[in-house]
Amino acid sequence: MGNYVKEFLYCRYLNNERGILFLMAIFLLFIVTGAVLYYINAYLSQLKIYNGLESIYVRATINILSSE
Repeated sequence: MGNYVKEFLYCRYLNNERGILFLMAIFLLFIVTGAVLYYINAYLSQLKIYNGLESIYVRATINILSSE
C-alpha cells in the first residue's frame, strides 16, 4: 500500500501547477509560438520580395512600351 501512495503523490506532483508538466507545457508553448512566428515572418518577407519584383517588371514594361 505504501508504493501506491508514493506513486499517487508523485503523479500528483507532476500534474499540479508547480510540477514538471506545467513547465514543459509552457516551454512547448514558447517553442510552438516561436516557430509559428518564424514561418509567418518568412512568408511575409517572401510576399514583399514578390511584390517588389512585380513593381520592377511593371515599370520595365512601361518603359519598353513608352520608348517605342
